[in-house]
Parts: sequence; structure tokens; C-alpha cells
Amino acid sequence: MKSLTTRYLMACAAIGAATGVLLIPAFFVSFAIAATVPLAYAAMAGVWFLGPVVALAVLRRPGAAVLTMFLAGIINVATPAGPSAILTDLMVGAALELGFLVTLYRIWRPWLFFVTGALFQVYYAISAYAYFNIGDMTTAARVSFFVLLFGSTTAFIQIGLVVARRLIAAGVGRGVAPVSAAR
Repeated sequence: MKSLTTRYLMACAAIGAATGVLLIPAFFVSFAIAATVPLAYAAMAGVWFLGPVVALAVLRRPGAAVLTMFLAGIINVATPAGPSAILTDLMVGAALELGFLVTLYRIWRPWLFFVTGALFQVYYAISAYAYFNIGDMTTAARVSFFVLLFGSTTAFIQIGLVVARRLIAAGVGRGVAPVSAAR
């Protein structure tokens, strides 16, 4: 398979390691505040998108987000999440990857990162509704939770795209990403 070159794997490993290190404090903080301060948790939830956004935007290859987040998850086993960190990180990587899979990895526009991230957060918000006791919150707190969740996701996807542009300009994707992706 052409995608699994040594350069590709090393690039995923480097982005995954950086993401894993970045997510260590995020896991500690999220475990401390998720149940007691869900609005603060919602404000930081987007940080999990940084790694897969950078991986996909720089490498533009199938599986980049999943492999990157798998490696980040291995590093994050040392957090309060334990082995479930691998599943958490893989879930975000796979979710972001789905938007590009649907387009058969032919569309790499920023809007696709944002749409895919928003769709994942809709799913996440629905699945986490009971955990965060969103039904027991005031209307203002409910609205704030969703605004913070989507705002955080949007902000961190934007940061990831900026980081990716700078990495591409520095030549990080050279030899890995398709020629059309490097421009």
C-alpha cells in the first residue's frame, strides 16, 4: 500500500507523540472537572481535534488521523483515563477521518474539517447528555454547554489548520503528502 511508507509512518508517529504529550494535561483536567464543571469541560473538549486535524491536513493520506490518535492514545494510557484513552483518542481520529472517507479523500478544504468536527460533536453531545445531566441544567447552562462545545471544537480545528499550514511551509509534509497537497 502506497500510504504506508516509512516517511508516512514516522510523520504519524511524530504528530501522534506531540498530540499525546499535549493531551496528558487535558486528560487530567477533564477527569477533574467533567462531572463537576461540565461547562469548563465543554470549553476544552475541542483540544482532542488538534492532532487528527494536523495529521490529515499535513499528510493528506487515508488513516493519518486514526494512526496518529492511536499513538497518542498509547501515550495517554498514563493518565487517569488509563487504557480507555486509546479508545477515546481513536474515536476522535476515526470520526474526523470519516468526513474525508466519504469524499474518498479527494476534498481537503477547511470546511470539511469543520463540518466533520461539528457532526461528531452533535453525536458526542447526544451520547453524553445523561453523563453531564444536561437535562437538569438551566436553559442558559444548556445553551452555554453546546456553544462552548462547538466553539471549542471550531477554535481547535482552526488552530490545527494553522499549525498544519506552518508545518507544510516548513517542509514537514514533503515526500509524504501528494504534490497537489503541498501547494
